[in-house]
Amino acid sequence: RREPTNADRVIGQEAIVIKAIDPIEGKGQVKVMGQVWSAVADSPIEEGAHVKVKSIKGVRLEVEKI
Repeated sequence: RREPTNADRVIGQEAIVIKAIDPIEGKGQVKVMGQVWSAVADSPIEEGAHVKVKSIKGVRLEVEKI
């Protein structure tokens, strides 16, 4: 059994968008587990929305709106 460590722990967690996510410009930020991360998504997501972390791509989280 593999135990999640550091960054892996955020996968599957709920986060809140603190800077709107723009998939065209590749900009956006979320706060998850008390940490701020850059984030990307397939579609625009407004500030204040709740999202779920799908994966980590480099230093950015890939999220989807819930």
